[in-house]
Amino acid sequence: MPVEPMSSVSTPLTTIGELVRELLREPSAELFGDIMARYATASLDLMPYLKWDPSNYTRNCVVRNARFELLVICFEPGQRTSIHDYDSETAWIRVLGGELVAERFELLEDGALRLRKASRLHTGELMELSRSNSIHRFQNQGATRAFTLNLYAPPMSKWRVFDERTGADQWRAAGPSA
Repeated sequence: MPVEPMSSVSTPLTTIGELVRELLREPSAELFGDIMARYATASLDLMPYLKWDPSNYTRNCVVRNARFELLVICFEPGQRTSIHDYDSETAWIRVLGGELVAERFELLEDGALRLRKASRLHTGELMELSRSNSIHRFQNQGATRAFTLNLYAPPMSKWRVFDERTGADQWRAAGPSA
């Protein structure tokens, strides 16, 4: 009996170039998560985007267009993001190396922040955040470097940063990506 060829839906993506081509071909952002799920391991063509800074995590742009933005975010041990959310409809975060703690927060009626959930994300895991439920922070609590592949649809133009003590927030333009 002949074997049916695998459809592109289930075919693993083995390079960042293949991932970008699939995202560019896909007309519906609703399917971006399925595409991100097919890219599970870091490939050698990701090397130009692995940039580390001992004083702060780095955001390194792979591609940005009107529909989406794809970044590699690199964390040295002990580094973390601020508590934030953003103006994108959806974000997908795939851990490509190391381990991160993802903290999810909720904004209470009195303006205070409350930690709702903390979970460890291991290499290969994929997390999805929607605009309506996206106040979060990532931390590298491990002893080795960690890095993620982040996809924002549409591209992030600004983000809201929260003061951890007071819950006060401030909108800021999205920082430049290298």
